[in-house]
Amino acid sequence: MKFEYPLQWLKQQPRTENPKRANFGNHSAYKAGIELNNELKLLGAKNVLVSSDMQSKQNRTLCQRQYNEDKGIVIYFELKGESKAMACDKWDRPEHNIWALKLSIKAIRGLERWGGSEFLDGLFTGFKALPAPGQTVAMEKNYFIDVENSQQLKIRYKELVKELHPDMVGGSSDEFNIMSKQYEQRINSFGDK
Repeated sequence: MKFEYPLQWLKQQPRTENPKRANFGNHSAYKAGIELNNELKLLGAKNVLVSSDMQSKQNRTLCQRQYNEDKGIVIYFELKGESKAMACDKWDRPEHNIWALKLSIKAIRGLERWGGSEFLDGLFTGFKALPAPGQTVAMEKNYFIDVENSQQLKIRYKELVKELHPDMVGGSSDEFNIMSKQYEQRINSFGDK
């Protein structure tokens, strides 16, 4: 596990405006980091990078910096040969965000053990990593660029579902997931559901 300072947040994941107090107990960032690393190893993750506003001691352990800095945590890793990323800033302490990621990975491992391996592969499609910190990426296709209101958006979405859904001939789970994420962002911008 390697560490990166300062935090490089996932651009496609909105930030939590008002982080809350977690009830995870008194885990240090160091202990939470060890637990997270263990869960990632059990999952089969490789080349793990933790991005945060906490400094590391000799690139080995996390130590909390000043309490007023960004509490978010992003983990970048490889799984089954693909780059993935997960982020958490829901909680008001960085060690709690690390712990939340640890619990999320543990739950995902449970899905795999309980026979949901196909579901697991689909789930991680949503966690595909943006470029590693410091890299740039080409803009993905914008499926709703010409949409002007929520009614047009909903009509276009229904058309695209018929075209891109993985169960349709020529459909693609990757393209469908990108389109669905764009739809959610746009529908929220119009204030509809």
